[in-house]
Amino acid sequence: MSSYNPRERPLRGDKTLNAIVRCGQAVHLSIERFVTLGEAMADDNAEIKVDMYEACRDARAAGSMIEHLCEVQHDDGGQLRPYADKHHLARAARALLSAVTRILLLADTVVVKQLLNTKDRVSISLNRLENVANFTEFVKAFSQFGTEMVELANLMNRSQNDVNNERRRAQMAAARQVLERSTVLLLTASKACLRHPDCDSARENRDTVFLQMRRSMDVIHYVIKEGVIPELAGTTSNGEPRRNHGAHRRSRAHHYNHTGPHRAEEMEPCLTVCNAIKKFEDHVEMTRMTMVSPAYRGLLTSALESVVERSQDFTDSAYTSHEHRERILLLCDRLKMELHQLLRVGMQLEQIGQVSPNEEMEGAIHETLRAARDLKLELQTTALEQAEELLKYMDKSTLLNRLKHASITGDHPRLEEFSERFSEQSDHLQEVCKLLHHVASTESVQVLSKNTEACLQVYGPQVAKALHILLSLKNSVQINNVGYKQNYFDLIEHFYFPVAKLLPFFFL
Repeated sequence: MSSYNPRERPLRGDKTLNAIVRCGQAVHLSIERFVTLGEAMADDNAEIKVDMYEACRDARAAGSMIEHLCEVQHDDGGQLRPYADKHHLARAARALLSAVTRILLLADTVVVKQLLNTKDRVSISLNRLENVANFTEFVKAFSQFGTEMVELANLMNRSQNDVNNERRRAQMAAARQVLERSTVLLLTASKACLRHPDCDSARENRDTVFLQMRRSMDVIHYVIKEGVIPELAGTTSNGEPRRNHGAHRRSRAHHYNHTGPHRAEEMEPCLTVCNAIKKFEDHVEMTRMTMVSPAYRGLLTSALESVVERSQDFTDSAYTSHEHRERILLLCDRLKMELHQLLRVGMQLEQIGQVSPNEEMEGAIHETLRAARDLKLELQTTALEQAEELLKYMDKSTLLNRLKHASITGDHPRLEEFSERFSEQSDHLQEVCKLLHHVASTESVQVLSKNTEACLQVYGPQVAKALHILLSLKNSVQINNVGYKQNYFDLIEHFYFPVAKLLPFFFL
């Protein structure tokens, strides 16, 4: 009796045989190139050398085996081999996959180490910059800092593309953006501080930039190390203690540690109102299978409370119109009523022992989901209308240029007027970012909106304080200092930049 296996197809034709041979040769050649790179990396990194060479040896052996199995062979009678040896080919492929995976993991540890080491060098350079005593030291330290920042930016750019998680990728991008923007601001802020060592506002502005940059590097550390956050207040990213420059610095550091975006609960996926509604809708949909058991009733009630709680950010906002506030409250009450009806119907079915939803329960589920969708739509409309209203006077050619012109010309009455308008706009911008964060449709936009709100919280008071200094020093020589004014202009640009990056996501 023949031992023919129907799963193995005979190899017919020279084209098929030649294609298999070429495939085996291509695999072998690709693996040779791949392991050559791995061995070169091993030579430069002693800590992985042994493991990397072992993985490369296994990969090379598996590649050679695949090439050999794909060769055209002859039997004892001189005939071509009639069947492909699939069993041995599969074993070789599995061995190759295992070896290549080990090589990639070892290479990844090297990339992570390079990025963390570069980040730590930037942290050390920041410490030097923070403690310079004169312009000569500053120029030397800033030159070194700039070189290391370029290296860090390049490594971040490569690593960012390798991050699979959308939220982590967005966090890395946001941290990189803050670092790049802050580098320019750090230059003018440090120069202003050196020129005016007795000016508390100039020193505070500079310290704010340092804290923002350190926070961004902590975010990088968090993303790379998958959830490990270094302590911002006590040490640098490389574990060295940070020097303290007075009680005011301590209070600012305490403030940022409790309000900044690097806190663990803010780094993880946050329960925005849209996410809360989505979770509530999923629970309601599941009642078709779970019915409304006592345990599930508690789950539904808790999910509804979460939706209502987060909707309060909209109703409590001073910039939400009376009409929108009333509609949101009414829709929340309607959602509570529809859920109550669903729970009532479910309890009735439970009492009679029914294990599948009837027409009345299906209707209650439908009405509950419709109420949830209507609430979500109203919240989105409220947030977008506020943002659209804000866009009308967000044009840089208006308030920003007027602030600059008034400071350059010394028009202090107008500067004071624009200062008040800026404070109002700053509060409104922060509120809009909070609401946009709630209605953002993707994790990347959620991260961007949260980061924008945090930047506004940090730099808004700094711009306001700089305006106050310009007003209080109107009869002083300091007011005519180009460096001091440039720092003030850079602060304003830094304040508006993240908003300009965020709003297009909602109005494209």
